[in-house]
Amino acid sequence: MKPKFDSLVVRSINKAEIIRTIQQLVPPGSTTPEDPRVLATLQTLTAKLIQAYMAEGKLQADPFADVHERRIHLYQAEVSKQLQGKVVLVTGGEGCVGSHLINKLVELGVRRVVSVDKARCSNSLELKPIGEQKASVTLYAADVRNYDALTHIFGIEKPDIVFHLAAQRLPWLAEIQIRETVTTSIFGTQNIIQLCENYRVQQCIFSSTGKASRYSTTEVYAASKKFCEWQFAQAASEGKVIYGMVRFTHILENSSFCKQIDDNIQQNRIVNVHAPARYVTAQNVSEAVHLLLNAIVLSQPGSLRFITVRNLGWPTETLEVALYKILQSGKQLPIYFQGLIPGYEEYFFLGHIDWSKPTEINLLANVLEPQFIDDYGDIFIGEMAPFSPQLLSKYLAVLQTLVDVPFLPEIQIKQSLGKAVEEVASSIFSQASPQTLLKILKWGVNSKSLLAEGISIHVYRDILELLVQGLYGRLNKEILINAQMTLNTFDELIEILANLSSIAEEIAYLQAVSRNLRELKG
Repeated sequence: MKPKFDSLVVRSINKAEIIRTIQQLVPPGSTTPEDPRVLATLQTLTAKLIQAYMAEGKLQADPFADVHERRIHLYQAEVSKQLQGKVVLVTGGEGCVGSHLINKLVELGVRRVVSVDKARCSNSLELKPIGEQKASVTLYAADVRNYDALTHIFGIEKPDIVFHLAAQRLPWLAEIQIRETVTTSIFGTQNIIQLCENYRVQQCIFSSTGKASRYSTTEVYAASKKFCEWQFAQAASEGKVIYGMVRFTHILENSSFCKQIDDNIQQNRIVNVHAPARYVTAQNVSEAVHLLLNAIVLSQPGSLRFITVRNLGWPTETLEVALYKILQSGKQLPIYFQGLIPGYEEYFFLGHIDWSKPTEINLLANVLEPQFIDDYGDIFIGEMAPFSPQLLSKYLAVLQTLVDVPFLPEIQIKQSLGKAVEEVASSIFSQASPQTLLKILKWGVNSKSLLAEGISIHVYRDILELLVQGLYGRLNKEILINAQMTLNTFDELIEILANLSSIAEEIAYLQAVSRNLRELKG
């Protein structure tokens, strides 16, 4: 029997109770509510939730105010010197970041800017697209998956520097357009790398995402970007071009969730939020452009460096953003929690962060990626963890075979991509030091944190399996000491991991290690 709406509102006093009541009224995963009684109750609950947030001192200012104002240093003299007299090609040049980058390149006085974007592409199979001159920029309507069209453009323009930004940008859409996302990201990247080498481009800078720093992932957007990072890392070690990379986080000027909230408010519709206690780390487009340009200076031959904004501040709750926007609109609009959707379902793994340096946390890199800070203190400079290029090449061929089959169910492409990321990640763990893997497990598998989050260890099953398998046959007393792990802590870790039946053999090994060390101690 459904509870009466009035009683729901009456008993909802504090923030947590209001949120629970909203979820009780419209369970996550439900369709958008349309019942006028439900909407009226949600409207009242939302107003109460706004009051509860304000009572905590929140919603007084834009939650992203600091992000909008933040700036990072641009190595302007060094960048200008590198760009002087150069032809610069930008894929994805008509997107948010691409267009801002092009404006800055023009301002810095490059010889010519070339934009390649499929936005106005009426025929993706066009072999010889014609450039359209617009001020000091030549615009080509072409898809990066079209190798012949790119070859034609490279042959005419002969770029000295390439910024590769073209890709699917929406995680939720990547889960629907799997084939298009994989072919654009992975095989578009393959085309760009090949042409950069063929036409002796001096430098190529790739824009990636902080989501690619996950040790492993099955989400299409993050997995395809992670695969691209490995492609560029392999090209950097084997090719003649200097490659560099930036990792972006949520860019406010291109924010899909902010736009969705704004659109709903403008149209007087109910505002949907994925879930409470979901946080986003954000940056602004100026920071994104400066990162891309600084990557020209901070890249080096022979290996792939990536750079990120250092001072990203605390993550912001998406619910707080929605409530602030509703409050500022002056409208009495309701919210509801739609539940997590594909592309946003993976939980953040605490072992992602190096907790031995709590004052220098970088959410856009993982523990296995060595990092240092630039001279101006604004940028983290990181290096890719070593991986198996043989496995990368193997799965590049597998994915090519799959996408070439016209009517193959796209879920099979996703599964193969997930398997590729898993196996290459496994090759990384096999080369990582066992003491580092132990630290990652210690930080990531914490019973108090799991309890506080209200989640099971099984949500991290895939990554934990890879970590434990990476430790198999590699542990001894010295490694535990170097990992600053006592036998009691080790046993507590084993007890939690033992809940994963899929790694029973590895758990038996860990238990044997513990017994042997205790016998030696005794």
